[in-house]
Amino acid sequence: MKKIGVFPLFEKPEAARVARKLIHLLAQAGFQVVMEEESAARLDAAELGCRKEDLPAQLDYGVVLGGDGALLSLARRLYPWEIPIFGINLGHLGFLTEVEDKELESAVEKLRRGEFVVENRIMVNAEVTSAGKQRACLVGLNDIVISKGLFSRMLRLELLIDGFFTGMLAADGLIVATPTGSTAYSLSAGGPIVSPQLSALVLTPICAHSLFNRPLVVDSNAVIEIKFTAPPHEVLLTADGQECLGLEAEDGIKIYTAPHRTKFIRFKEKSFYHILREKVKEGKL
Repeated sequence: MKKIGVFPLFEKPEAARVARKLIHLLAQAGFQVVMEEESAARLDAAELGCRKEDLPAQLDYGVVLGGDGALLSLARRLYPWEIPIFGINLGHLGFLTEVEDKELESAVEKLRRGEFVVENRIMVNAEVTSAGKQRACLVGLNDIVISKGLFSRMLRLELLIDGFFTGMLAADGLIVATPTGSTAYSLSAGGPIVSPQLSALVLTPICAHSLFNRPLVVDSNAVIEIKFTAPPHEVLLTADGQECLGLEAEDGIKIYTAPHRTKFIRFKEKSFYHILREKVKEGKL
């Protein structure tokens, strides 16, 4: 019996209703449903509860109820187990989420029959070191961002790729995005749209005040090193805009493709370019 984890985003008003419907459909289809204990309690289904730290190692699949942000969060939560996941869209954009509420029955039946494909998406990793010791590590499906605080001056950074000096950057920050994240923050900062099938990282400066103000696409095997050339007042390192770490002047940052990937379950025969065209037509990009 396949075991599937259900992860509702309860901030969405309809999440509880859709979660109960989904749990019923999955049980009818022969899946064993498990949830984090807190979520199970909120649905009066304590028998489905499992300790958060024990849950990922048990799962065959994962499904999140929410929007793209919820799917990003689940991808990081299940890292590095590489569990195939999909999202039920309860949000607005739905660029990453696969299924709408009205498509639940069809999606569960396709999952039962194995009528889906699994799409691999690279993730990006950031290591922060101080005095030669690693003090933090963040992973993102969309991007890793270095940005100045609200009242800080521009950042002055030295950029090295694969150990080679690439340039100096004076800007409000720097986005290192995966192809998945190329349609998110990086795009709004002037970066290119990159097919998710490519293995590459996109470096996009934020409000650059220097000649190095163009996006740069590098191979996914590249190692990007960033150092501060002037003491920053307030600097943040964020993963997918959801996890945040304050940086210090002496910190060194190393960014590279994460060793494990996110696996998306795809039920529909829609290409990335079809989805892109639809979202642009709807004015959502």
